[in-house]
Amino acid sequence: MRSSFALAWRQLTHHRTKLVVASAGVVVAVMLMLVQLGIRQGAMDNSVALTRRITAGLVVISPRTKTIFQAASFPRRLLFRLPAHPQVARVQEMYLSQARWRNPWTFREHPISVYGISAEQPLLSLPGYSSRAAELRLRDHVIFDGRSRTTYGPVMETLRRDGSMETEVNRRRVRVIGAIDVGISIIADGNLYMTPENFLRLFPGRSPGAVDLGLIELHEGADPQAMRRELQPYLGSEAVILTQSELVTAEENFLRENAPIDFIFGMGAAVGFFIGFVVVYQILYTEVTNHLPQFATMKAMGFTDGYLLQVVLSQAFILSVLGYVPGFFLALWLYQVATKAIQMQFTMTLGRAFMVWSFTLIMCGLSAAIAVRKAQSADPADVF
Repeated sequence: MRSSFALAWRQLTHHRTKLVVASAGVVVAVMLMLVQLGIRQGAMDNSVALTRRITAGLVVISPRTKTIFQAASFPRRLLFRLPAHPQVARVQEMYLSQARWRNPWTFREHPISVYGISAEQPLLSLPGYSSRAAELRLRDHVIFDGRSRTTYGPVMETLRRDGSMETEVNRRRVRVIGAIDVGISIIADGNLYMTPENFLRLFPGRSPGAVDLGLIELHEGADPQAMRRELQPYLGSEAVILTQSELVTAEENFLRENAPIDFIFGMGAAVGFFIGFVVVYQILYTEVTNHLPQFATMKAMGFTDGYLLQVVLSQAFILSVLGYVPGFFLALWLYQVATKAIQMQFTMTLGRAFMVWSFTLIMCGLSAAIAVRKAQSADPADVF
């Protein structure tokens, strides 16, 4: 194997231009696969980020709710029944809706997602939110999501400079007292967080008795699945109880069914694999064809077809390494570019890196297995 690897390296480096072209093809393939799969997973993760931030063990939703971003409301009075169970520590209601944010610099209005949740120990992981509880209880005071798109104006620069700012939301004057970093999704370009009282001021048509989510905190040691079954009869058919993980799964399934994320980005990754396969195959086939007399001579000397396969597979492995490494770092750079341009967080994961490395090895291995057939079928008498 050692000598076959050395021979493979000498054949590849004999024509440096071909080696560069082949490596570039693998680089493009690796970059495409990593970027397409990374954007797919990033879009999915950002879209379910809010549900993953829920710290409550159980969540109450309407049976008509398909996604929390278009949640149907249910009677708040149902939540008052739940603390009767000894394993329920506390219950919080949460309101969600879409509003119109008026950019104070351009005077244009943009849709923004609005969340109404208690500022005192919210059952939602919002770092820095509860520390502003006293201010948030004041009339028309809200918190801005620092990762919202720039279409809302230079909000963060203004907050860093002045500490607060005023604008209009649903044509109502509000004061933005700060920002927290949560993140946007393919559904929401920006977010505002406030107390339920301020939420209802923004939406005077909403009844306080109709809530969108109910958050149930359980006592330590309580089993969420068992509690879900025990608490469901308290609500009857007017609401449904899910565990936090079940809600995340439901949101992911909704996105897959209604937004073609998997198909679009999966197709992009498949195209990258095909490009790499074709380029590597063409290069290896050319190498085998150009060195056919030498391969035939080796067969006449007693070298087996298995040895010839080792040589071509070694070439494929070398090309996979030379293409994967720069392709990996190029994808990291493109993740940063995409994060800045789209304002969604895209990060590399160890699992994705190993998966694409496996795809790269398979891609180059298949190319080698097909290309080497010509050398294995070569007859020394025919060649000479």
